[in-house]
Amino acid sequence: MRPIGWCAGLLFSEKSKTVLLNILSFSLLLAGSAYITYLHLIFPKLVPGYGGGEGFTLGEANNFTFQMPWWAYSRLHLALQANDTVELYVDGDYVCDCSHYELVIERGDEALILLRSDSPVKGRFTARQEIPLEKQLLAFFMILAGLVGLALSIARVRAHNL
Repeated sequence: MRPIGWCAGLLFSEKSKTVLLNILSFSLLLAGSAYITYLHLIFPKLVPGYGGGEGFTLGEANNFTFQMPWWAYSRLHLALQANDTVELYVDGDYVCDCSHYELVIERGDEALILLRSDSPVKGRFTARQEIPLEKQLLAFFMILAGLVGLALSIARVRAHNL
């Protein structure tokens, strides 16, 4: 009579264990590779609450003034592009008269951006967040676990064939 239980050693043959290890290893490799691709191509553009950025218009309707708070869940790179010069204030402090400007908001911080002009201006804030180290490490360890699993599988097959 065969014992019944959760132990894989009691339920599966050596060949089945190797096949399951290969499936698990390839799954981890695929998931880790997909996650690292997502982190580098898509994640920086998905700024919570803002997407990849925000457009703005300074005109008579808003008295040629635009104000927007920015909150950084992770380190945030914010770039201002405008079709004409604007007065830029960050947290109430004058920064410059410019049509292009870049600033960094640290993780957990917030910044209140105020723009002023004497004439109509259109522009955009482009936001890119940095990838947190813990997310990069998770992707790395998923790939590493997949590679270790494949190495163990190869070692099992070689040991079995000897």
